[in-house]
Parts: sequence; C-alpha cells; structure tokens
Amino acid sequence: MVENKELQEKMIAYRLLEAKLDSLLKQREIIASKVVEIQATLESIEEIEKSGENVLFPIGAEVYTLGKVVDKKRLIVEVGSGVALEKNIEEGKEILNKRREDVENVLNSIQKDIMDVSSGLEQLGPEIRKLGEELEGKAG
Repeated sequence: MVENKELQEKMIAYRLLEAKLDSLLKQREIIASKVVEIQATLESIEEIEKSGENVLFPIGAEVYTLGKVVDKKRLIVEVGSGVALEKNIEEGKEILNKRREDVENVLNSIQKDIMDVSSGLEQLGPEIRKLGEELEGKAG
C-alpha cells in the first residue's frame, strides 16, 4: 500500500512538473518574441538615421506606407507605466539596448528553469515506471 501511495505522489509531482514546463515554454516564446521586437526596433532606428526623406512605415499585416520622418534626432520612448518621454536617438538606443539586455537575462533564467524542470521529469519518469512495475508484479 505504501508503494501505491508513493506512486500516486510521484505521478502528481510529474504532472505538476509537466504543467510547469508547459508554462515556462510559453513564457520563453513570449520573451523571445520581445527580444526580436526590440532588435527590429533598433534596426529601424538605424535605417531612419541613414535614410533620405522618405521611409516605409509598417501599418500592420505586412503592409507599409511611405512617409517622411519629421525629426530624425528625437524619439518618443515609453519608459514604463504608460509614461513616454522624448529622447535623442542615442538615449533611445541606450534605453532599448538596456531593455534588450534585461529581457535576454529573463530569457536565460527561463531557459535555466526549463532545464531544471526537464531534469526533474527525466528523474521521475523511471522512478514511476519502476514503482508501477513493482506494483504489477505484486498484483500478478
């Protein structure tokens, strides 16, 4: 009876780890897309700095419109809590680079957690199989 209870506890732990892994994988996907977004923004700023008067602006669904950048020396950058400040190009890039670094650190942390949870699953799997086989052997 003790083995049956132990098996149930390990199976519950396994399911919890599976759920945690699923959640971490979803978080990783969201955070990774944020890194890509920040990098694309930095590249867009570089293009605006190099461009002539006309620039292609994305308006959604892979559709662009041609427009003119009125001021290539300043950006409006959201700094948190819905607050946006006017910054010169270099300050804006510094903020974005710091933001990218912070997001990459979160991504690395999530990746470490994924590895830890995966390791726990790899350890529990054989233990569950062994307990199951032992219980089958006693029942049979």
